[in-house]
Amino acid sequence: MISKKMENMVANSSAIRAMFEEGNRLAKIYGAENVFDFSLGNPNVPAPEAVKKAIIDLLNEEDPVVLHGYTNSNAGYEDVRQAVAESLNERFGTAFSGKNITMTVGAAGGLNVILKALLNPGDEVITFVPYFGEYRSYVNNYDGVLVEISPDTSTFQPKLDEFETKITAKTKAVIVNTPNNPTGVVYSEETIRKMAAILEEKQKKYGTDIYLISDEPYRELAYDGVEVPYLTKYYANTVVGYS
Repeated sequence: MISKKMENMVANSSAIRAMFEEGNRLAKIYGAENVFDFSLGNPNVPAPEAVKKAIIDLLNEEDPVVLHGYTNSNAGYEDVRQAVAESLNERFGTAFSGKNITMTVGAAGGLNVILKALLNPGDEVITFVPYFGEYRSYVNNYDGVLVEISPDTSTFQPKLDEFETKITAKTKAVIVNTPNNPTGVVYSEETIRKMAAILEEKQKKYGTDIYLISDEPYRELAYDGVEVPYLTKYYANTVVGYS
């Protein structure tokens, strides 16, 4: 028999995946052109030509051991991490080096690594409703407790008064997602500054470290000149996951 924990997870598996599978079933009945799938995020934008060419050149010319073997660092290739750091510094005015970067399998894989590194059983992780449904599973993977903040349905900016009251001595992390899935809202700079101030005050009150985890697979999906604040500039204990 599998563990009770895994049995419960299977019984309450991803609603997103269930919707995707239902879409496939309906497409077979009514035709794919008549079923609109808004479940899984499957990008359909082709890779830039330079990226395609670089991959082809590597496949044709590079030693297979280098291509398919283990990297020389668990955090990823040093030159790649340094290039990412320099790109972030240029875009956001930060001061990262390659040591601040870890390569992961996208933001979802990154979030799991972050939570595994941070959580002890019973630690609390706060997030804001509505949120990406997998957050609960990610936190549960490491025996944490997900704490929800109810939505302000007029703006979908975080309700900071409720947020402040729900931070406890057990709070280890806060997950934010901006631009947000599913609302599309971008948290304002004012919101981020106030949130950072609350977290600083609570860290001092409880004598603990509280980490702000910024889930950013949609960072580039901002329109009409809307700027997305880069959270590390506002709060020191910030970890960013990006796809």
